[in-house]
Amino acid sequence: MTYMPQSEFSNATSESNPSTVDKVKVLAKESSARSQRVMEILRTAFTETVAEVKDGRAVISPLAKEVTAETVATVKSQSQKAADILNDTWQQESNQKDLSERLIAVIRNLASTLKVKLLPQLKDQTGKLDNVLNERYGDRYESLKDQFDLVRAWIVVPEQTTPDTESAGSDASAIEVESEVVG
Repeated sequence: MTYMPQSEFSNATSESNPSTVDKVKVLAKESSARSQRVMEILRTAFTETVAEVKDGRAVISPLAKEVTAETVATVKSQSQKAADILNDTWQQESNQKDLSERLIAVIRNLASTLKVKLLPQLKDQTGKLDNVLNERYGDRYESLKDQFDLVRAWIVVPEQTTPDTESAGSDASAIEVESEVVG
């Protein structure tokens, strides 16, 4: 679309003293052309936005379905294993007469078992997901991951215990598994 340059507009309005009606006609013509151009720009932008959303959904939706299905399958299989481990651990600690001592022993045993069995699997699965996302999204994923790590470092602050809180006689207990505090 071409517009009337301002110099031509000045010339058109200055020729032989045009009337106000002529000026209004020129103004209406020019504003109509500009409004049509703005509408075309908006229409193009909207079309491109819709196409981008559809393309993004086409990429993200299958990945989300895949990750969700894999997670559900893993949780189902692991829940049965966890129930078996809990039952076995409860039976192993049946020689404890005091229920609270038995519960503490079961929790310690479960914590060490989970650390040995579940943690490596979890690390493996998160590594696979990290690789898939890195292959598909490259620098965008790395940038997002860096921002997430920054936020996580900002939010997750290690708790420091002081002698005053430990000697206060609270009922809370921490379980140490291979020099790592759990709970």
